[in-house]
Amino acid sequence: MLLLVVLTVTWRHPQVLSPKGYGMVRFGTTTLSDMEKKLGEQAEPPAWQRDPDCDFVIFAAYPAVSFMVQDGIVTRADAEDVIVPNSIGIKVGTTLEEVLKRFPSVVVEDHAYVDGHYLIFRSKDGNRAVVFEEVEGKITCVRAGLKPSVEYIEGCQ
Repeated sequence: MLLLVVLTVTWRHPQVLSPKGYGMVRFGTTTLSDMEKKLGEQAEPPAWQRDPDCDFVIFAAYPAVSFMVQDGIVTRADAEDVIVPNSIGIKVGTTLEEVLKRFPSVVVEDHAYVDGHYLIFRSKDGNRAVVFEEVEGKITCVRAGLKPSVEYIEGCQ
């Protein structure tokens, strides 16, 4: 008797925020419509409530991340939750002192609105980055994506 076993392996995109993307999203190449099709859900807010030039959307499949969409292309993702891992390995809540000890060459810029800083990890080609915000000595959020989008401090500006 011959027994045939067929295994199906489903590839899951790692949900790690990096300068290149998050999950199945690749910054600069993934369109919002492709993302909606792949996830099988519509972005929130609905299209009629969004600015078509630039806006942020969320998906139930990625509840802790919001995505910047510019002219229909996903260019950046933002996370304020400690559960969202990133390619640098720094968690929300990590102290500024810990980050500077681990990464002494990180680019540090003054925060635009509060007593704090932006900690910027740029890609080698300078076209992408991971940006952490630090307030009162602790990392409060992280974003990653294409420049200049990833370095905008007021949403789409």
